[in-house]
Amino acid sequence: MRRNYSSSLASQTGSALVVAIFIITVMSMMAAAMIKINASQAVTTTQEILGTRAWFAAHSGIEISLNKLFPIGDPNQMLTCEAIPTQIPLVDFKGCRVTVTCDEFSANDNTVGSADRRIKLSSTGHCGSGQYQVARQQQVWVKGLQR
Repeated sequence: MRRNYSSSLASQTGSALVVAIFIITVMSMMAAAMIKINASQAVTTTQEILGTRAWFAAHSGIEISLNKLFPIGDPNQMLTCEAIPTQIPLVDFKGCRVTVTCDEFSANDNTVGSADRRIKLSSTGHCGSGQYQVARQQQVWVKGLQR
């Protein structure tokens, strides 16, 4: 009876090694999947943050342009597109830049008075560099003030 018991033990030697290798392989695959998920979440978060910054940079470009177009102090004065710079420097948006375009239209094709003039402002905020770059655009239509 001893021989059968020792021969069955001899046939089972190494099975713990196979189970250990299997567990190590499964754990390695799970770790690799977790690392991939974490990396994709980091990229998504980076793009979301840059997108938000670009949106606010574009919004700042619109606000600065409107301030240049309608100067404070004279409510009846409306300037032309020449008063609006195409590149607006931003102080607190490091890594971002704003490009503004201004187009003037007339509601009446014959005259371009301040009351019938329409202006379209388009502001594009670009944030990021290298692999991660995001752009957001905002548009505003304004018209001349009635006198």
